[in-house]
Amino acid sequence: MEHMLRTIFFLIIVAVCLILSLPLMLISSLTSDKDEFGPMPGITKWIASKIVPFVAKLGGCNVTIKGKENLPDGPVLLVGNHQGDFDVLLILFAFGEIPVIVAKKEAKKVPIAATWMKMIHCIFMDRKDMRQSLMCIKKTGDYLEHGFKTLVFPEGTRSKGPEMGEFKPGAFKAAIKTKTPIVPFVIDGTYKVFEKQRYLKKADVTLSILRPIQVSGDEKTQEISDTVKGMIQNELDRIRINRK
Repeated sequence: MEHMLRTIFFLIIVAVCLILSLPLMLISSLTSDKDEFGPMPGITKWIASKIVPFVAKLGGCNVTIKGKENLPDGPVLLVGNHQGDFDVLLILFAFGEIPVIVAKKEAKKVPIAATWMKMIHCIFMDRKDMRQSLMCIKKTGDYLEHGFKTLVFPEGTRSKGPEMGEFKPGAFKAAIKTKTPIVPFVIDGTYKVFEKQRYLKKADVTLSILRPIQVSGDEKTQEISDTVKGMIQNELDRIRINRK
């Protein structure tokens, strides 16, 4: 009963935060550059650094962040594993800013959140539509070329557990084409907060930012996908060994 009440309270707080932030986002966007590739509304960094940590902790995340010094200034393709619904909160908590996020098209159906996501330049991808997926990859490259940090989960969906799914190599095409550095990141523990049960449960979660991979433009997508996945798996193994 206690878990369920805390879950309901958390969802109410999240809904209130989203609703109250939308007018601020709209006002900020109206006073900023109208170019699609202009800066995100100025309020986004404040939301990421102030609101997101509060919401993540309220949800039960005891957060450990490692490797922030590995996150360079300027455009990078952020690539990581995807365990649960709390991953994006954890990422915003760690980075202190909101990157362009490549999300699956189903996210457009989530009330309020979908509007918020559109305002922060989310790219919605339909992986079942090859033409639309290619357009999304091109748009990801456009954002990288215009100086944005852009985030993608190569698994395409949540694993809902500790093991990673298969990486889709197409996720790396934009970085190779634009010769943009790739920054792998590793998430461990978010599946324990919500995915293992349909109520919130406190859990230790870790986000590790690994060293950037410099891209020359000559890499093969499958090879670089295998390299990044191997780096993430090695860090996951290290985290779990240290916890024992």
